[in-house]
Amino acid sequence: MQKYIELFTTKEGLEQIFEAFDGLGIFVGLLLVFIESFLPFLPLIVIVILNTNAYGFFIGFLMSYLGSVLGSYSVFLVVRNFLKAPATRYINKHKTLIKMREFIDKRGFTFLFILMSLPFTPSSVVNVIAGVSNVKKRVYLYILIGAKFIMILSISIVGHDVTTFFTSPTRLILSVVFLVVLYVISKLYERYLNRKMNSN
Repeated sequence: MQKYIELFTTKEGLEQIFEAFDGLGIFVGLLLVFIESFLPFLPLIVIVILNTNAYGFFIGFLMSYLGSVLGSYSVFLVVRNFLKAPATRYINKHKTLIKMREFIDKRGFTFLFILMSLPFTPSSVVNVIAGVSNVKKRVYLYILIGAKFIMILSISIVGHDVTTFFTSPTRLILSVVFLVVLYVISKLYERYLNRKMNSN
């Protein structure tokens, strides 16, 4: 047990994890982010941090970005083309989801772009609701290309070279503060959207 604790809480331990992950090949990083779009319980932030530390900032960011865009758009297309009827029945049983779908239909682009740019947004839920909405396929792809770039880049900047946190407490504090700010912004935007949807 002590060995596993040291693996995740020491600089040397994290370096071993990143080296092992690097040995799996860069496309494993892309695949994990892609799968996360279908299995939202997987920790996207952790996967992106693994990618940027194992493969370097540029390659790690690129693999995470491509995987996230392709994964989210695949969920959207699967729902739109094959699961629209059952997904619609499920959404129609939940008042909040109905309001969100209606809100997307009315103000789709800006609403979705901001929502998908925030790291703490449950993007899998948004992908499904967008799939049963009236948002055009091409438009949703454009939204994902722009929004996911901002989201993955912000995570990559914070999580790149995390081993320096052990020697630079200031960087660790700034990174934590940045994530907290993003989380607060996500929650404030969520409350704003709830007010807007309830007022319609």
